[in-house]
This record gives sequence, C-alpha cells and structure tokens, in this order.
Amino acid sequence: KYNALQSAAINGKFTLSNIQYNGTPSSTVSYIMLDALLPGKNYLWNIDFVKTLKNNLEISFRYEGRKTGNSRTIHIGSATMRATFY
Repeated sequence: KYNALQSAAINGKFTLSNIQYNGTPSSTVSYIMLDALLPGKNYLWNIDFVKTLKNNLEISFRYEGRKTGNSRTIHIGSATMRATFY
C-alpha cells in the first residue's frame, strides 16, 4: 500500500524582533544594519512543505510573511517542482 505522506516534510519558523534604533531608518546604512527590518516590533514567519512524488519528482510549497515596524503585512507564496535524473 502506498502512503501518500511517507516522503513529505513540513517545516516552520517564527521570529519576533523588537528593535530600538535612533538613527534614520530610511538610510542605506540603517537598512544594512537592521537587516531590512524597521524600528519597533518585527514579525517574520515561514512554512515549507516538500513532497517527493513517484518518478523522481519533488514538489515544494513555501509561504513567507513579514510585519515590520508600522508597515503593512507582506505575504509571499511560491511553488517549485524538481525532477531528478540519474
């Protein structure tokens, strides 16, 4: 019997950073120093799902979200299919 979830993986991550910064947040130096985050609370999260299919195919889905400082929430999703040749 074939188990549909036998070769699947789900991974997730959540990060909260509370940044206090007195410099100019819109400068290039601030962008690099703060790793593209903004002063205040920054929430970052992602979920990955990878499934190996028959015939050496792998499909993956990725969802990322971020809420930085006072800016609006950003959602990004992607899907990928890979074939392995021997």
